[in-house]
Amino acid sequence: MNSSSHAIDISVVTFNSEKWIRPFVDSLVRQDLPLSRISLLWRDNGSHDGTLELLLKIQEELGSLFRRIEIDQGQNVGFGRGHNANLARVGSEFFLVTNVDLEFEKSTLTTLVDTAVADVSEVVAWECRQKPFEHPKDYHPVTGDTEWCSSACVLLRTSALRHVGGYEPRLFLYGEDVELSYRLRDHGYRLRYVPKATVWHHTYEEAAEVKPQQFLGSTLANVLLRCRYGRSDEVLQGFAMYLGLFFLPSQFEGQRRGLMTNLLRLLWLAPQFLTTRHQSQHSFSFRMWDYAMSREGAFYRYGSGPLIQEPLVSVLVRTMPGRSGKLREAIASVVAQTYSRIELVIVEDGGATAQPMVETLRASQRFASVIYRSCEKVGRCVAGNTALAAATGTLVCFLDDDDLFYADHIEVLVAAWVEQPQLGAVYSLAYEVRSEVVSHEPWVYRDVMHCLIYRQTFNRPLLWHHNYLPIQTVLFQRKLFQEYGGFDAELENLEDWNLWVRYSLRHDFLLVPKVTSLYRVPSVAAHAVQRQQLLDDYYAKAQAKHGSLRIEISPPEVLAIAQALSRELYVSGIPTPWLRGKVLGNPVLSRFYYPIRRIWHKFRNR
Repeated sequence: MNSSSHAIDISVVTFNSEKWIRPFVDSLVRQDLPLSRISLLWRDNGSHDGTLELLLKIQEELGSLFRRIEIDQGQNVGFGRGHNANLARVGSEFFLVTNVDLEFEKSTLTTLVDTAVADVSEVVAWECRQKPFEHPKDYHPVTGDTEWCSSACVLLRTSALRHVGGYEPRLFLYGEDVELSYRLRDHGYRLRYVPKATVWHHTYEEAAEVKPQQFLGSTLANVLLRCRYGRSDEVLQGFAMYLGLFFLPSQFEGQRRGLMTNLLRLLWLAPQFLTTRHQSQHSFSFRMWDYAMSREGAFYRYGSGPLIQEPLVSVLVRTMPGRSGKLREAIASVVAQTYSRIELVIVEDGGATAQPMVETLRASQRFASVIYRSCEKVGRCVAGNTALAAATGTLVCFLDDDDLFYADHIEVLVAAWVEQPQLGAVYSLAYEVRSEVVSHEPWVYRDVMHCLIYRQTFNRPLLWHHNYLPIQTVLFQRKLFQEYGGFDAELENLEDWNLWVRYSLRHDFLLVPKVTSLYRVPSVAAHAVQRQQLLDDYYAKAQAKHGSLRIEISPPEVLAIAQALSRELYVSGIPTPWLRGKVLGNPVLSRFYYPIRRIWHKFRNR
């Protein structure tokens, strides 16, 4: 059953929102979803501009188009309580909570409802992607599972929302969506992010803008949520963090006065939240003032409209027999892409076990084309070259079967290249994920830690020394393969490094500072040592290959390169490769390798 047969109640809370109402309503009228299935419920929190008058006018003009339009007005009770008031008046299967300062893309509601209708019953919330600035929190690239959903625009299963009692009324503004998400998860429900359902949210005039009301409301809410859902040490940390705000420089006028007012509220409300603490089978994240891991680059600004050009992008996947679970998940991350013109090329090295999966993909018509090649055991390089030869796209990127794209990976990179088509390649940031493999078939794993290791802007000579481009991060022009060839078959490892060095000889690359993918490394110390030793062995072979290549640089560039290399190679005068081997080889010190590595890279990159 599709979305057109399901009713949806849209709940909007307004307060002096006159300037946003007309664009919001106009975007609703343009929706693919039949308006006869939409109930529009307005709750005005005591506006003293022209909000109420405009709402009444819209009700008169458009009331016949919608299933119904209702308007409720009262005193300012806050965001959550306002939506609770609307919840008491509805009976549809789905309840969309949304801000008024946004506009929907044409297919947003259809995508949301279709996703919800097809989803399993334990999933009860589906969050929209926000543009021009995406919300910075993380989500699973394949399932879309997320720890909490922003109520800027989220579709909720009405029965589940009522089951948990709606929004927490004591949180006036900010944090009420996180608290609701935690309470839903505490009841065993799951939450999802839906990147293909997009709204344009006009909340920021510039990236990472500090808004006084948001700052004050979110810091207060963070401590209160710690009181209800955090460990004892997280509660104490929250109070310490809040008191510490008084000693930091003010970011806006009246900050300390607002903090003092909220401190009194905190002292009043904290005992009420503490008394509702209980043991839960779920763990809830508190990362300083955040509630989940934040993807760097989330405040990367998307363009104001669709891409002028949408070149065909070939995604090349290398796989082998016995890795069907990994392959299925990798392909699922390609299916989830927000960019539509994708050609999928799969090369299976040493068998043809992926053939049934390929036929299913072709039948789904999710891609512009699906190309499959099976071959005898030829190795990673030849398999990659087979994929490159089969590709027909203007742009190409690799995705090894144990790596994943976030949903906007191709969209972001294509947009950057379209602005500067003279570039040979564009690349983005990626998480290095320490993973503990439970089972290969079926593919079961546990992610231990996410680290952002490489954030190097393009530096051609530095790339000659070491690779800072994880293979799945790079989107390059296919003509580079036609001009310079593919992988060197003598390099079974670090073959991608050699490729980037050759492709960047006469073509510039560009960094897009946004995390759009992830790659996995072993979390077990012995496996990490083995992997690193293999890479170190191939390092000399790869460097020898680079020895025949030549570029011209100026003396100042030589000095800059020398300084960059010294930071890479030495920590307090100790050669990094030697130190890394000693740490990874020690069973105690190896546990601290990745945390220290993450801290070091953050410090160095600053």
